[in-house]
Amino acid sequence: MTDKRLDALTDWLETFFGDENFVINSTSDDASFRRYFRVERENNTFIAMDAPPEKEDSKAFIKISAMLRVNNVHAPKIIEANLMQGFLLIEDLGNLTFLKALSKEKLITLYKKAIDELIKMQAIDCYNDLPLYDDTLLKKEMQLLIDWYLPKDISDKQQQQLTDIFQILSNNALNSPQVFVHRDYHARNMMMLDSEVTVIDFQDAVIGSNTYDLCSLLKDAYLQLEPIEIKILLQYYHQQTNSEIKFSKFKKQFELMGLQRHLKILGIFKRLSLRDGKNQYLDDIPLVKKYVLQIANKYSEFALLKEIL
Repeated sequence: MTDKRLDALTDWLETFFGDENFVINSTSDDASFRRYFRVERENNTFIAMDAPPEKEDSKAFIKISAMLRVNNVHAPKIIEANLMQGFLLIEDLGNLTFLKALSKEKLITLYKKAIDELIKMQAIDCYNDLPLYDDTLLKKEMQLLIDWYLPKDISDKQQQQLTDIFQILSNNALNSPQVFVHRDYHARNMMMLDSEVTVIDFQDAVIGSNTYDLCSLLKDAYLQLEPIEIKILLQYYHQQTNSEIKFSKFKKQFELMGLQRHLKILGIFKRLSLRDGKNQYLDDIPLVKKYVLQIANKYSEFALLKEIL
């Protein structure tokens, strides 16, 4: 079957390099419509991104990459871009993801490095440059649970109960410190280069709760940390940011932010299967649902989630 996008990407690279002396191979797909290819040429390697312009916003990727790099966060350098076609040639950060680098002995040390990088991102002055993670967007995301994950015949009463829960979770997010939010900061979306954490997949960044990326990191949809590990790392973040919020309150903000994220993810993973044919994400639903039920069991205001789910 002909891959017209790959053919066009190859033609673009031939024009950029001025010849055909390179090899291009797929490296990974994405939960979005983006695809990534490794380009090898004269003992150098690059990453070519295919981001269909009608589906993905490459301008945001370029803009946020520059924002991160100027603030001493290692994001990939943009080498060349064709926004009309949706092609980018970017720095190759290698093959070692944060997830692959993890081991029992290095886990806390590596996660502290990831938190240090997160704190640097959260210090970026971005109020004139990024959209707000506002009430409308927070609720739109949670609505994915109803639209894709739950049966179509949930009752009007359950609909109202979910609406009330969504409001509680939105209020929690908006009533915490508002900072740069990567929005997908987890073990598969960081690379290790020369023992340092590097950041990818940041194009959907917004201004939102300081606990959102912590939830992505510590309550990862693809990797479960032990409760004691989460506590140690939460305390580390709380101390490193010199937070004036009591730790108990901060922890609840974190847990409720995680609930918002995980309700959304249940809907996204089901949609990826039903709409996009990416069935591999169904394997990750049990862990995400486990996170949801843990919070539903802990806080009485969310007990109804157990019945609904």
